[in-house]
This record gives sequence, C-alpha cells and structure tokens, in this order.
Amino acid sequence: MSKAAVKRRSIPQVITVPKYNNRILIVDDEADILVAYKNILEPKSNVVQMSDRSSRSKPAASKTIAHVQDFEIVTTTTSSEAIKLVEESVKTHKPFAMGFFDVMLGGKLDGIDLVKKLREIDPRIYAVFVTAYNDRSIDNIQTALGTHESWDYLNKPFSEGEILQKARNAAAFWNLMKERQKQEERLSENNRKVVESERLTSVSTVARGVGHEFGNLLVQIMGRADLSRSGSADEMRNALETIYVASETASQILEKFKNLAKPSESIAEKKEISAVDPLETALSLMLHQFRTQNIKINWIQKDNVSVMASPTSLVQVFMNLLINATHAIGDKGGSIDVGVTDKNTGVEISIRDSGAGIPTDILEKIFEPFFTTKKNKGTGLGLAICKEIIELEHGGSLDVQNHPKGGAEFKMFIPYDDEEGADHE
Repeated sequence: MSKAAVKRRSIPQVITVPKYNNRILIVDDEADILVAYKNILEPKSNVVQMSDRSSRSKPAASKTIAHVQDFEIVTTTTSSEAIKLVEESVKTHKPFAMGFFDVMLGGKLDGIDLVKKLREIDPRIYAVFVTAYNDRSIDNIQTALGTHESWDYLNKPFSEGEILQKARNAAAFWNLMKERQKQEERLSENNRKVVESERLTSVSTVARGVGHEFGNLLVQIMGRADLSRSGSADEMRNALETIYVASETASQILEKFKNLAKPSESIAEKKEISAVDPLETALSLMLHQFRTQNIKINWIQKDNVSVMASPTSLVQVFMNLLINATHAIGDKGGSIDVGVTDKNTGVEISIRDSGAGIPTDILEKIFEPFFTTKKNKGTGLGLAICKEIIELEHGGSLDVQNHPKGGAEFKMFIPYDDEEGADHE
C-alpha cells in the first residue's frame, strides 16, 4: 500500500453537529463588576468547589460538585459598544444567547432601554437585569419588554451560584427556542408537502379525464377538417364553426386544469366570486370520470350568490369531495346531488352521493388527520385539509351526515362578507 493511500486513510471523518450557543454579553459601567463576572463564568479551574457546612464546629471542607459549563464571554462598559457588538454578532451569524445588563448604565440609555434597542437588532437575545437600585420595578420592565419568559432579574450583590444558574438557564432557554423553531420549520415544510400531495392527487385524477376529453375534441377537429377539404363553401363554413367551438372548449378545459394545478401559495387569495363557479369548475373537470362510472349529476338548488373566497381553494375542496363521492358510488353507477343555497347570512353548498353512506362508528372521525378507510390507497388528510380550508381560511363550517334516502352528504357553510358588498338577497 502506498504512503499516499495510508495518509488518506488516516484522515478522520468530520461530523458536523448542531453547535450549542454559549455566547454571553455583559454590559456594566463598572470595570470591577465585569472582572467579577468573568471570574465566575471563566474560572481558571473548570471545577466548582462547595463548602460542607453540615458542622459548625469544624472548618468548612470543600468538595467537588460539578464541572462548570464553558461560556464565551464578551464584556463592555457602554451601551453604544453593546449595540455594535450585537450588530456584529448578527452579521457574522454568531448571536449572543443571553446577556447580563446593569440597569443604571451611564449614558443616554439605561439597561432596559438598551435591551429594547438590542431586541430590534436580535429579538432572540435573553436578558438578565442586574442592579443594586430599585429604580425600575418588575412590572415596569414587563411593560417595556413584554412577556417575562424572555428576561430575568437579579439584585446586587450577587453570588456565584446565582450568576451561574442564570447563565445556564438563559443559554439553555435560547437553545431550546432555536431547536423548537427548527422543528416548527420542519413541520411547516412537511405540512406544505402534504397539502401539495393532496392537490397532486386531485390533479392526477383529473389529468386522465382531461387527456380523454382532448382526445375526443381532436377527433372532432380532425374529422371535420378532413371532410371539409372536399366539401362546398357552406360545408367548409360549418366545419370551421365546429372546429372553433371544439377548440374553445379545449381551451376552457385546459384553463380550468391549469388553475387546479396552481401552486399552494396562491390558494388563500380571496376575491368576490359566484359561489356556483368553483363547483361548476370542479364538476366539469370530473366530467370524464362521471361518464366512465355512469354517474348522473343533479342540481337540487342553484342560487346565484356572491361570496369573498379563494376560488382555487374551493375547487380543491369540491374536487376532493367529488372524488370521494365517485369512490363511494363505485362502478355500478349512481348519482351525485349538488346544491348552492342562499341562507341569508351565508351560502350553503351541499354534495351528496348515492353510495352506501359512512358507518356511524367512524362518522365523527373522518375529518381527523391520517384517518382513512382506503387503507394504503389514501393519506387520510384530504378531508382534514378540506375542513381547514372551509373553517380556517373562510370562517365557515364543514359537516357530514348520512342522508335519510341513502349516501353521505357533505354540507359547507361560508358566511357572507357584507363589508365587501357580497351580492345576495
């Protein structure tokens, strides 16, 4: 084996691990106090000694109790320098986890005003106020800085144990909040992916039907164009009219399909729309599926009312419910009853299938995330997302019940926004 090979094998692997933030900023206008902080937080020996005072008759004996956590200490006597240090820490991505701040600082800013300024630069810094004066009460600090969980208070003269404990707790709090933020970001990203997955499920279902519809339209266009080549002027004119209508229909289908496939970022954009339009869009996109399964669509009510809503979001909801309805009906054929009804304070939209209905023991569970009756063919998130869109995005309600005449019926209620001038009677 060559020396080069040996050298390559001897290089250890570098494993990157999350860095624990232990940086501490100390601001006090007395230099002796800064030295005292450093002696406590950066001791020459990394071992804390504790006196055993169990017997007053004997000299105090010291014993080892714990290793002191290593801190990176930065000190300053002025508020202006503290501001520069925090600005630099943010710029270099080396933030301070916490700081000890003297309340009675010399200069224009006291410790509390300084922390308010520093929070504008780095909102995450945890503050411990240290003072020998009672010039600012706890209530006063809370009024200035808000919630108590992001700051603490300590009186002078302080003990070594108090400083160590405050430093440890504050640094741990900062790092805990940072980890929680990372987890929330990961959850948010996962939720976005789940919503997008549900949308893609609807898109893929519709895509098969759109392809079939385009095939039929192309047959009409190509057939009429071929026949008109040897026909009279009138026959050519009629053929061109047929070709134009078929092309316009194809364009409309494509536009609806493109809207359904829009990215999730555009879902929540609301505008005044006819409550009927998104349901008709969803029905037209499902037309091929209805024909294939011999499903008849019945409009039981069709009130022309306007609501403030996201058309893309509503199409997503209706597509999900219509796809579920086709699954409930199966290949033997049946019907789906749909309705849009003006309820004075809002619009009610209903979708009812002619399937077997939902077993009563699971009726209350179907909106729960990850609950599915489709086994490995479903994510169990479609209805949960529908409920979130109707109730959280639009301030309405989404409920389900078994209809007395059979099948499951979903009812959505979306309130009118009268300030936006919704058109309803």
